Amino acid sequence: MAVAWKNKRYMTISVVIPFYNESISIKKTLLCLDGQELQPDEVIFVNSGSTDNTAEIIHTHISNTNKNNYQIIYCGEMSPSSSINKGIDSASSDLIAYVDCGLDIPSNWLKESLSVMKNGDCDIVSIQINTKGETLIDQSFISQTYGINSLTTCLPGSIIKKDVIEKLGRFITKSRASYDVDFINKIVKNNYKRRINKSTTFKYFGINYSNNFFAASKKVYSYSLNAWNAEGDFKPYIYLTLFIISVPLIIFNLGFYFLSSYIFLRGYLAPYMKSKNIPLFQCPLLILTIPLAGFIIDISRLAGYIKSYSINGK
Repeated sequence: MAVAWKNKRYMTISVVIPFYNESISIKKTLLCLDGQELQPDEVIFVNSGSTDNTAEIIHTHISNTNKNNYQIIYCGEMSPSSSINKGIDSASSDLIAYVDCGLDIPSNWLKESLSVMKNGDCDIVSIQINTKGETLIDQSFISQTYGINSLTTCLPGSIIKKDVIEKLGRFITKSRASYDVDFINKIVKNNYKRRINKSTTFKYFGINYSNNFFAASKKVYSYSLNAWNAEGDFKPYIYLTLFIISVPLIIFNLGFYFLSSYIFLRGYLAPYMKSKNIPLFQCPLLILTIPLAGFIIDISRLAGYIKSYSINGK
């Protein structure tokens, strides 16, 4: 189905969804897409080397619903950013709508985002994700990253003009994260217009970040690899600088003051400022788990940055 545009052209929409072992959430994702008030012209599922039955679930759904505009392309094991690029290469529409599995997508997503793009005469429309956390550990990591009950503007859920992607180039490859920071910085640097669809809010199905400390550490570590390649992402430089500064402080017996400041700023102040509309420390256990989550994030990021730098020289 083509959508009439104000300059009498017809704009078509391709939804690109990379997946890797998403059998738990993929049915909900499919139902969210089926329920869109404005149906996309095509939906491209990119199989990133999934080892469970996600692809079979999608195939069965396509067969049972006669969704001839749904397709799966197999790309082998690769990063989310590389998978998205493969989906973009296969897309035939004027607009690319990229979204992740595991998100509860409101039925007005495409309709409202397209309206914002048309009325705002912009090149990319993004949405906001409401993060809250499901369990004690999940809330601890959410408070340290996005904030509990906070609205975070992100790249997943965005609608982007394909010709803009062609001009800027594809997402940086072999990256689980930071490719969004890199792409948005390119949008800003090249004076393309980005607007936010504030009438559509996404949220996660179930766990928002992680349900245990070990899995969270692995996630942060893998997300930190290749972050050096992201234009405008200064976190690797900040982390290494702080690490270098901390060494002489510890050597000259100033470690207590550094540690005390770290626990206060990273452990409590940062998550308190990020989280909204909730008494962050209403649960006594959060007083223990929130700073621990912050420490795990920092150590895992630093390890990922150092590993990536030692391999690639950057």
